[in-house]
Amino acid sequence: MTEQRLNDRGETAATHMVASIPVARYDTPAAEVIEALRGQVFACADTVFVTDAERRLEGIVRINDLFANGAGRIGEIMEPEHEAVRPEADQEEIATLAIRLSMIAVPVVDADGRLVGAVPPEALFRILRDEHMEDLQRLAGIAAHDRGPGAALDAPLRDRFSRRLPWLVFGLAASSLVTLVMVGFEDALAANVTVAFFVPALVYIAGAIGTQAVSVSVRALSMQDVSILRLLKDELAIGLAIGTALGVLSALGVLAVFGDAMLALAVGLAVLAGGAISAVVGFALPWVFHRMGSDPAMGSGPVCTVIQDAASLAIYFGVVSALIL
Repeated sequence: MTEQRLNDRGETAATHMVASIPVARYDTPAAEVIEALRGQVFACADTVFVTDAERRLEGIVRINDLFANGAGRIGEIMEPEHEAVRPEADQEEIATLAIRLSMIAVPVVDADGRLVGAVPPEALFRILRDEHMEDLQRLAGIAAHDRGPGAALDAPLRDRFSRRLPWLVFGLAASSLVTLVMVGFEDALAANVTVAFFVPALVYIAGAIGTQAVSVSVRALSMQDVSILRLLKDELAIGLAIGTALGVLSALGVLAVFGDAMLALAVGLAVLAGGAISAVVGFALPWVFHRMGSDPAMGSGPVCTVIQDAASLAIYFGVVSALIL
């Protein structure tokens, strides 16, 4: 049998699967299967797929297990009731299943559970790399390319420009929120110009903590056996811990350089609160995108940046107004 691929340009199992795979019946002796494999060339020979008389998938036998147990029958050494995907399954679902079950090749079945092919190891590597590159681009606010993330690197300059610009335009428009925060605390800035010195540091810290939280969230959403609520609590605790550590360091630095205890306290409290909020927003926003049916990585970076910056500055100027003015 020669390798067959369905003519599908989408990111589905049908795109990546091959049909030339070793198949055996449940009651076939392992030695007979080994003998049948001699002289055969398969598109994917890492796994023997076990089916019934109607080619419905019953389990799999890894090639190492087959050669190590040549005296028994296939049914005695197979992994029963093995999970499979449908031809229309998204490639991200395939990669997640392969990682969760440590699969070498992922079986593909039709609506009746009959084996039609398998996604081979080399395709799994391509899927994982493509999904990783796609998430990186979307976290950066770059629109996905129809022919995959690799094509975006070789696309014409005008195409690359148009894929980067939309989220940046959004960020520019949304940054007016940060401007409004600054305008709202104009009196605080006029009363003590030193207050403005720490704005860049607060914005940087909020963005850095938020970026870390976004990365954790996107990764968690790709794993089906991970509790999002537990991780959200963990990120809040981590954000508070990081904020406390950085807040103490910031307060000590401000106190040492400027000798202003109240300003040092304001900066420290702002870093503490900003770290906690950035961690929660950075983790929760991809989850919101996911619940809305969108890719959790899509735009999370640009959107998170605006929210975190505005929240951190609002907290900072609020604390400054309460403690200093």
